[in-house]
Amino acid sequence: MQDGRYIGSNSALAEWIREKLDGIIREKGIAPACAAVCAEGSLLAAACAGTRGFEDSQAQVDDLYNVGSVSKIYVTAAVMKLTQEGKVLLDEPVQRYLPDWKLADERCRQITVRMLLNHSSGIPGTNLHDHLVPEEGEDLFTGKYRNTPAYWQTIKLRARPGIFSSYCNDGFDLASEIVEAVSGKPYIRWLREQITGPLGLPSVGVGRRLAKGYVKVSCNGQKPEYYNCFGAGAIHTTVPECAMFGSLFINSKGIVKQAYLDETRRPQGAAFLQGAYDAANYCLGWDSPYTRKRIPLGEGAVIKSGGTEQFTSYLLVSPARGLSLAISATNDGDVPWLEVLEDIGGEALKVSGNIRKEDNGAKSNGKRAALVRKPPHDGAGSRTAESNCGEREISGTSEFGSGKKSMPLEIPGRYSGLAYGSNSVYRFSVQENTLYTDTLGKSGVWKRAEELSGFRWDEKGFAKGEHDRITAEEYEGNIYYIRWGVAFCQKNSGYPSPGALWPRLAGACFTAEGGKDIFSKICLECINEENVLIFTTDHEEYPVIPLICDPRKENETCLISETTRDGIVFRLEQEGDQFRLCMGTDKYRAPLCLSPMTNS
Repeated sequence: MQDGRYIGSNSALAEWIREKLDGIIREKGIAPACAAVCAEGSLLAAACAGTRGFEDSQAQVDDLYNVGSVSKIYVTAAVMKLTQEGKVLLDEPVQRYLPDWKLADERCRQITVRMLLNHSSGIPGTNLHDHLVPEEGEDLFTGKYRNTPAYWQTIKLRARPGIFSSYCNDGFDLASEIVEAVSGKPYIRWLREQITGPLGLPSVGVGRRLAKGYVKVSCNGQKPEYYNCFGAGAIHTTVPECAMFGSLFINSKGIVKQAYLDETRRPQGAAFLQGAYDAANYCLGWDSPYTRKRIPLGEGAVIKSGGTEQFTSYLLVSPARGLSLAISATNDGDVPWLEVLEDIGGEALKVSGNIRKEDNGAKSNGKRAALVRKPPHDGAGSRTAESNCGEREISGTSEFGSGKKSMPLEIPGRYSGLAYGSNSVYRFSVQENTLYTDTLGKSGVWKRAEELSGFRWDEKGFAKGEHDRITAEEYEGNIYYIRWGVAFCQKNSGYPSPGALWPRLAGACFTAEGGKDIFSKICLECINEENVLIFTTDHEEYPVIPLICDPRKENETCLISETTRDGIVFRLEQEGDQFRLCMGTDKYRAPLCLSPMTNS
């Protein structure tokens, strides 16, 4: 059965998917959405609905979608194939394959290939210059369009390599550079020749040179988007082919030995905090095992989510059921697309007869399901954080709010005070056995964070409702605040002096020199009572950036948080008698002349 809007061996399921997507699109007014189900390596059903976005023509199942971070599974498969061939060793240093690669941090020599794939490298996160410029060379090498040597040499690690897994896009771009260094070919070309081509997936690509005959969709009224983060999030593909790629991890068909792909599905994240199960559950490339209870996918199932400015995507793979499920849709409306994909998976299980009697009660276990990992900020305030860990049972819930739990005297001191994420500052206080939280905004204004307030002490932490808890764990003298398995901020035992240079700039704003800089303005709002430098920007995802002065070089800064993603650091550079605030390769003009810098 084949039609422009639905294809697959089961026409009834394909039509069911099309009707479900069509109903969502009519209600939400979004552009296109597409979903696909593969069973035992064959396309069972796929369907799409809506228009192509940039034009009013009907979306087709063979249209291209940006699958965002689902791209990480493609580069993971590439690395595992090279590992199988003995050309890459997972536990060898990255510098074995990229000898000229270095950071502004000597600890980078300890980073292994495995650490790139399980997010434990300590690399802060994301180069915000992620859109592909119009000019493309003949060969799309990752290092040419993405993270250049000039960029890498400005990066400092947020934590010691291998001790904590925190979501890191740049690590997967680095993995694609390893593929290029070992193979001698651009990553995407090698991927098409060695993996997606033999699988019969011709649509897979990056950049503007689309496979012949394919059309790329977009949000309503917008042009299609293009990214340069080839390993981390730039893959475009049809959704049926994305589901077919997922089937590789069920039956590799000899393209990669199955044992190597099975290794990717094993949880192997690093965490020094007992409650940080989100970090511990990272697999290689995959976000985590699938532990939600909405559909019975069996042991060994894994999930990967992907998000770009225009698209939300998910890939679910269940070896126990022989199912690979994929969905991608534009971000014109607020739709829980993972739940939609789970509904489609549930229907597929019914149709295929692949649902066991003992699984029938899986959807009604009484717990609220976790959502998926894609926090633009530190992940504390939203349950849509890209984590797919199952809910942890909270005991003692019968006395929530009753006031019967006595709180040890040291608890208020442990929990109260200022704590810092990559792009947030929190002020915690304990009043009458209840935890309250304020967050810092621009101009030093504190605002009550209602979602992080009103948590009552229950002997194991501060809880709200049946499954929501904030705990504070101590490690090496620092306090880490954890919610939903995510260590979202920390309070250190002390912070270094801000030096002599940064205090002179307090209250100053720096302006962008060119039109391609990430921020148009960066301000050093203040240096607070704990010696923390509080920067603000005009970027919606980075309104506040807390940093400390680097005690080794007073013109540079360091991150505070070791466990949250997407950290940014700044440095001052002198060019003649002019000083500029720099972030990566971006430079911002200083508002005044300063005397020459000296390194402490």
